[in-house]
Amino acid sequence: MNILEDRHDYADYPKRAGASAIAAAPAAAVWAVVAAIGGDNRYYSLNTLWNIRETLDWLIGGRGLARGRRHPTEIRVGDRIDSWKVIGLEPERRLAMVFGLRAPGTGVLEFLLEPLPGNRTRLTATAYWHPDGVPGLLYWLAMEPFHQVIFAGLTREVCRRADRVPGSAASQCGEIAQADPASRPVQSPGRTGVGRSQ
Repeated sequence: MNILEDRHDYADYPKRAGASAIAAAPAAAVWAVVAAIGGDNRYYSLNTLWNIRETLDWLIGGRGLARGRRHPTEIRVGDRIDSWKVIGLEPERRLAMVFGLRAPGTGVLEFLLEPLPGNRTRLTATAYWHPDGVPGLLYWLAMEPFHQVIFAGLTREVCRRADRVPGSAASQCGEIAQADPASRPVQSPGRTGVGRSQ
């Protein structure tokens, strides 16, 4: 399935935030780590924050603690990965999952893999959010700072694990923090990066 034909309009969601990292590993190695996300593997980085959000959801009657997945490494459209549901899949290229926790809006998390010269791969994780009125907008504004940190750690750790695959060189680059394209880029010394918000 080509996810570009099955994006559920989330590419047009008004809010987004995410991060990228570059692995000195081929797309197949990076995909193996991305496709195994959730379940016993959890989210590779800052799992305490994920656990807190899931517990809060459970306390208000949500499915936040319904953790697990159909298979530890295989993935297909329709799979439940913890509270997420896979809505789009293109192996070694793209994975999209709809947010399943209770929140005032609709969210999608998308992973994009881009092959680079030298057998490297850029991994980008982007959260798309369609707020449900003012409560949804306030929710996004409250969560956005955490998104920047969480997705930077997530993409960096996925690439680090992919670099462990025999034959892969050490990771050559760090993350590229990003959010909405309409805002002004902010660069940090010693890091190739862009941070934006809307």
